[in-house]
Amino acid sequence: MTSLLGVLLGFLCIIGGALTDHVPLSSLLNLTAFIIVLCGSFAAGMVHFGIGSLLSGLKSVLWLAKPPRVDLQKFINQVAEWSTLARSQGTLALENVIPEVQDPFQRQGLQMIVDNTSPEDFGAILGVMEDKIGRTQGVAGEVWEALGGYSPTIGVMGAVLGLIHVMMRLDHPSELGEGIATAFIATVYGVGFANLVALPLGAKLKHLAKELERERHVIIQGFMLLAEGKPGIVIRQNLQSFLEHDKQTAKDGGGEEPDAITQPAE
Repeated sequence: MTSLLGVLLGFLCIIGGALTDHVPLSSLLNLTAFIIVLCGSFAAGMVHFGIGSLLSGLKSVLWLAKPPRVDLQKFINQVAEWSTLARSQGTLALENVIPEVQDPFQRQGLQMIVDNTSPEDFGAILGVMEDKIGRTQGVAGEVWEALGGYSPTIGVMGAVLGLIHVMMRLDHPSELGEGIATAFIATVYGVGFANLVALPLGAKLKHLAKELERERHVIIQGFMLLAEGKPGIVIRQNLQSFLEHDKQTAKDGGGEEPDAITQPAE
Protein backbone atom coordinates (compact mmCIF):
# COMPACT_ATOMS: atom_id res chain seq x y z
CA MET A 1 0.00 0.00 0.00
CA THR A 2 2.88 2.39 0.73
CA SER A 3 4.07 1.90 -2.86
CA LEU A 4 0.74 3.10 -4.23
CA LEU A 5 0.84 6.07 -1.88
CA GLY A 6 4.36 6.84 -3.09
CA VAL A 7 3.23 6.87 -6.73
CA LEU A 8 0.31 9.15 -5.84
CA LEU A 9 2.60 11.45 -3.85
CA GLY A 10 4.97 11.70 -6.81
CA PHE A 11 2.19 12.88 -9.11
CA LEU A 12 0.94 15.31 -6.48
CA CYS A 13 4.43 16.82 -6.22
CA ILE A 14 4.55 17.38 -9.98
CA ILE A 15 1.08 18.92 -10.01
CA GLY A 16 1.90 21.05 -6.95
CA GLY A 17 5.08 22.31 -8.60
CA ALA A 18 3.18 23.23 -11.74
CA LEU A 19 0.56 25.13 -9.74
CA THR A 20 3.28 26.95 -7.79
CA ASP A 21 4.73 28.16 -11.07
CA HIS A 22 1.24 29.19 -12.24
CA VAL A 23 1.17 26.57 -14.98
CA PRO A 24 -2.47 25.76 -15.86
CA LEU A 25 -3.21 22.07 -15.35
CA SER A 26 -5.07 21.98 -18.65
CA SER A 27 -1.73 22.54 -20.39
CA LEU A 28 -0.47 19.25 -18.96
CA LEU A 29 -3.31 17.26 -20.49
CA ASN A 30 -2.80 16.04 -24.02
CA LEU A 31 -4.53 12.94 -25.36
CA THR A 32 -2.21 12.61 -28.36
CA ALA A 33 0.91 12.60 -26.18
CA PHE A 34 -0.72 10.11 -23.81
CA ILE A 35 -1.51 7.71 -26.65
CA ILE A 36 1.97 8.01 -28.17
CA VAL A 37 3.85 7.42 -24.90
CA LEU A 38 1.68 4.79 -23.20
CA CYS A 39 0.63 2.82 -26.26
CA GLY A 40 4.11 3.06 -27.78
CA SER A 41 5.77 1.87 -24.56
CA PHE A 42 3.43 -1.09 -24.16
CA ALA A 43 3.82 -1.97 -27.84
CA ALA A 44 7.59 -2.05 -27.39
CA GLY A 45 7.12 -4.18 -24.27
CA MET A 46 4.96 -6.59 -26.25
CA VAL A 47 7.74 -7.00 -28.82
CA HIS A 48 10.27 -7.53 -26.02
CA PHE A 49 8.35 -9.99 -23.82
CA GLY A 50 5.34 -11.21 -25.78
CA ILE A 51 1.71 -10.62 -24.90
CA GLY A 52 1.56 -13.29 -22.18
CA SER A 53 4.49 -12.02 -20.13
CA LEU A 54 3.43 -8.41 -20.65
CA LEU A 55 -0.07 -9.08 -19.30
CA SER A 56 1.42 -11.05 -16.40
CA GLY A 57 3.62 -8.06 -15.57
CA LEU A 58 0.64 -5.71 -15.65
CA LYS A 59 -1.43 -7.98 -13.40
CA SER A 60 1.43 -8.16 -10.91
CA VAL A 61 0.71 -4.54 -9.94
CA LEU A 62 -1.98 -6.06 -7.70
CA TRP A 63 0.88 -7.44 -5.59
CA LEU A 64 1.40 -3.92 -4.26
CA ALA A 65 -2.00 -4.08 -2.56
CA LYS A 66 -1.91 -7.78 -1.62
CA PRO A 67 1.45 -9.48 -2.14
CA PRO A 68 1.37 -13.32 -2.37
CA ARG A 69 3.38 -13.74 0.82
CA VAL A 70 3.45 -16.87 2.97
CA ASP A 71 3.07 -16.71 6.74
CA LEU A 72 6.28 -18.60 7.52
CA GLN A 73 5.59 -18.83 11.24
CA LYS A 74 2.27 -20.48 10.47
CA PHE A 75 4.00 -22.82 8.00
CA ILE A 76 6.56 -23.82 10.63
CA ASN A 77 3.79 -24.74 13.04
CA GLN A 78 1.93 -26.63 10.33
CA VAL A 79 4.90 -28.67 9.14
CA ALA A 80 5.69 -29.60 12.78
CA GLU A 81 2.09 -30.81 13.16
CA TRP A 82 2.34 -32.74 9.89
CA SER A 83 5.49 -34.42 11.18
CA THR A 84 3.73 -35.50 14.36
CA LEU A 85 0.81 -36.85 12.33
CA ALA A 86 3.06 -38.71 9.88
CA ARG A 87 5.16 -40.27 12.67
CA SER A 88 2.11 -41.44 14.59
CA GLN A 89 -0.20 -42.56 11.76
CA GLY A 90 2.06 -42.85 8.73
CA THR A 91 2.60 -40.56 5.76
CA LEU A 92 -0.68 -41.65 4.15
CA ALA A 93 -2.49 -39.76 6.91
CA LEU A 94 -1.23 -36.54 5.33
CA GLU A 95 -3.42 -37.21 2.29
CA ASN A 96 -6.41 -35.87 4.22
CA VAL A 97 -4.52 -32.62 4.87
CA ILE A 98 -3.71 -31.86 1.22
CA PRO A 99 -7.13 -30.33 0.29
CA GLU A 100 -6.77 -27.85 3.17
CA VAL A 101 -3.49 -26.43 1.80
CA GLN A 102 -4.03 -23.37 -0.42
CA ASP A 103 -0.48 -22.83 -1.69
CA PRO A 104 0.14 -25.04 -4.80
CA PHE A 105 3.86 -25.30 -3.96
CA GLN A 106 3.14 -26.64 -0.46
CA ARG A 107 0.38 -28.88 -1.78
CA GLN A 108 2.81 -30.46 -4.24
CA GLY A 109 5.32 -30.98 -1.44
CA LEU A 110 2.75 -32.76 0.71
CA GLN A 111 1.68 -34.92 -2.21
CA MET A 112 5.28 -36.00 -2.72
CA ILE A 113 5.49 -36.91 0.98
CA VAL A 114 2.36 -39.04 0.62
CA ASP A 115 3.85 -40.68 -2.50
CA ASN A 116 6.98 -41.60 -0.46
CA THR A 117 9.35 -39.66 -2.71
CA SER A 118 12.92 -40.31 -1.61
CA PRO A 119 14.65 -37.41 0.23
CA GLU A 120 17.34 -37.38 -2.48
CA ASP A 121 14.78 -36.76 -5.25
CA PHE A 122 12.66 -34.53 -3.05
CA GLY A 123 15.04 -31.59 -2.96
CA ALA A 124 15.82 -31.83 -6.68
CA ILE A 125 12.15 -31.87 -7.73
CA LEU A 126 11.14 -28.99 -5.45
CA GLY A 127 14.26 -27.09 -6.53
CA VAL A 128 13.20 -27.33 -10.18
CA MET A 129 9.67 -26.18 -9.27
CA GLU A 130 11.05 -23.30 -7.22
CA ASP A 131 13.28 -22.21 -10.09
CA LYS A 132 10.35 -22.22 -12.53
CA ILE A 133 8.15 -20.21 -10.16
CA GLY A 134 11.01 -17.78 -9.48
CA ARG A 135 11.56 -17.13 -13.19
CA THR A 136 7.84 -16.51 -13.70
CA GLN A 137 7.58 -14.10 -10.77
CA GLY A 138 10.79 -12.31 -11.75
CA VAL A 139 9.36 -11.38 -15.17
CA ALA A 140 7.03 -8.78 -13.57
CA GLY A 141 9.90 -6.57 -12.42
CA GLU A 142 11.70 -6.96 -15.74
CA VAL A 143 8.59 -5.90 -17.66
CA TRP A 144 8.16 -2.67 -15.70
CA GLU A 145 11.85 -1.82 -15.83
CA ALA A 146 11.79 -2.31 -19.60
CA LEU A 147 8.74 -0.05 -19.91
CA GLY A 148 10.63 2.55 -17.88
CA GLY A 149 13.46 2.34 -20.37
CA TYR A 150 11.30 2.68 -23.47
CA SER A 151 8.90 5.47 -22.41
CA PRO A 152 11.38 8.42 -22.24
CA THR A 153 12.65 7.72 -25.76
CA ILE A 154 9.13 7.35 -27.10
CA GLY A 155 8.27 10.60 -25.31
CA VAL A 156 11.06 12.32 -27.21
CA MET A 157 9.66 10.87 -30.43
CA GLY A 158 6.29 12.35 -29.54
CA ALA A 159 7.90 15.73 -28.91
CA VAL A 160 9.65 15.62 -32.30
CA LEU A 161 6.37 14.77 -34.02
CA GLY A 162 4.79 17.73 -32.24
CA LEU A 163 7.60 20.04 -33.36
CA ILE A 164 7.21 18.84 -36.93
CA HIS A 165 3.55 19.78 -36.73
CA VAL A 166 4.51 23.22 -35.36
CA MET A 167 7.05 23.81 -38.15
CA MET A 168 4.37 23.13 -40.70
CA ARG A 169 2.43 26.10 -39.30
CA LEU A 170 5.14 28.75 -39.30
CA ASP A 171 2.74 30.97 -41.20
CA HIS A 172 0.80 31.33 -37.93
CA PRO A 173 3.36 32.94 -35.54
CA SER A 174 0.78 33.45 -32.80
CA GLU A 175 0.41 29.67 -32.44
CA LEU A 176 4.12 28.83 -32.22
CA GLY A 177 4.55 29.23 -28.45
CA GLU A 178 1.53 27.13 -27.55
CA GLY A 179 2.40 24.55 -30.19
CA ILE A 180 5.97 24.09 -28.95
CA ALA A 181 4.79 23.84 -25.33
CA THR A 182 2.25 21.19 -26.31
CA ALA A 183 4.91 19.25 -28.22
CA PHE A 184 7.04 18.85 -25.12
CA ILE A 185 4.16 17.38 -23.12
CA ALA A 186 5.04 13.98 -24.62
CA THR A 187 8.52 14.25 -23.12
CA VAL A 188 7.01 15.05 -19.72
CA TYR A 189 4.73 12.03 -20.01
CA GLY A 190 7.57 9.72 -21.04
CA VAL A 191 10.03 10.81 -18.34
CA GLY A 192 7.28 11.06 -15.70
CA PHE A 193 5.89 7.59 -16.44
CA ALA A 194 9.38 6.08 -16.35
CA ASN A 195 10.62 7.67 -13.13
CA LEU A 196 7.40 7.94 -11.14
CA VAL A 197 5.74 4.67 -12.12
CA ALA A 198 7.57 2.11 -14.23
CA LEU A 199 11.10 2.05 -12.77
CA PRO A 200 9.99 2.23 -9.09
CA LEU A 201 7.40 -0.50 -9.72
CA GLY A 202 9.98 -2.65 -11.46
CA ALA A 203 12.43 -2.35 -8.57
CA LYS A 204 9.67 -3.04 -6.03
CA LEU A 205 8.42 -6.13 -7.86
CA LYS A 206 11.94 -7.52 -8.26
CA HIS A 207 12.54 -7.05 -4.53
CA LEU A 208 9.23 -8.79 -3.77
CA ALA A 209 10.14 -11.67 -6.07
CA LYS A 210 13.38 -12.07 -4.09
CA GLU A 211 11.43 -12.17 -0.82
CA LEU A 212 9.09 -14.83 -2.23
CA GLU A 213 12.13 -16.86 -3.30
CA ARG A 214 13.48 -16.76 0.26
CA GLU A 215 10.13 -17.95 1.57
CA ARG A 216 10.19 -20.93 -0.80
CA HIS A 217 13.70 -21.78 0.44
CA VAL A 218 12.28 -22.11 3.96
CA ILE A 219 9.37 -24.18 2.66
CA ILE A 220 11.73 -26.54 0.82
CA GLN A 221 13.81 -26.93 3.95
CA GLY A 222 10.70 -27.79 5.95
CA PHE A 223 9.57 -30.46 3.50
CA MET A 224 13.06 -31.92 3.33
CA LEU A 225 13.05 -32.39 7.08
CA LEU A 226 9.53 -33.80 6.92
CA ALA A 227 10.57 -36.27 4.19
CA GLU A 228 13.48 -37.41 6.37
CA GLY A 229 11.04 -38.17 9.19
CA LYS A 230 12.46 -35.62 11.64
CA PRO A 231 10.41 -34.95 14.80
CA GLY A 232 8.32 -31.80 14.94
CA ILE A 233 10.54 -30.15 17.58
CA VAL A 234 13.64 -30.64 15.39
CA ILE A 235 11.85 -29.21 12.37
CA ARG A 236 10.69 -26.23 14.39
CA GLN A 237 14.20 -25.52 15.71
CA ASN A 238 15.78 -25.79 12.26
CA LEU A 239 13.28 -23.54 10.52
CA GLN A 240 13.27 -20.97 13.33
CA SER A 241 17.06 -20.69 13.13
CA PHE A 242 16.75 -20.39 9.37
CA LEU A 243 14.28 -17.53 9.78
CA GLU A 244 16.45 -15.78 12.33
CA HIS A 245 19.43 -15.96 9.97
CA ASP A 246 17.30 -14.53 7.17
CA LYS A 247 16.05 -11.68 9.37
CA GLN A 248 19.58 -10.85 10.48
CA THR A 249 20.75 -10.82 6.86
CA ALA A 250 17.95 -8.41 5.94
CA LYS A 251 18.77 -6.22 8.95
CA ASP A 252 22.43 -6.07 7.92
CA GLY A 253 21.39 -4.84 4.48
CA GLY A 254 21.82 -7.96 2.35
CA GLY A 255 24.72 -10.34 2.17
CA GLU A 256 24.74 -13.87 0.82
CA GLU A 257 21.45 -15.54 0.06
CA PRO A 258 20.62 -18.45 2.35
CA ASP A 259 20.96 -21.86 0.74
CA ALA A 260 17.74 -23.62 -0.19
CA ILE A 261 18.89 -26.85 1.41
CA THR A 262 20.97 -26.86 4.59
CA GLN A 263 22.16 -29.68 6.78
CA PRO A 264 19.44 -30.33 9.41
CA ALA A 265 20.32 -30.44 13.05
CA GLU A 266 20.14 -33.81 14.64
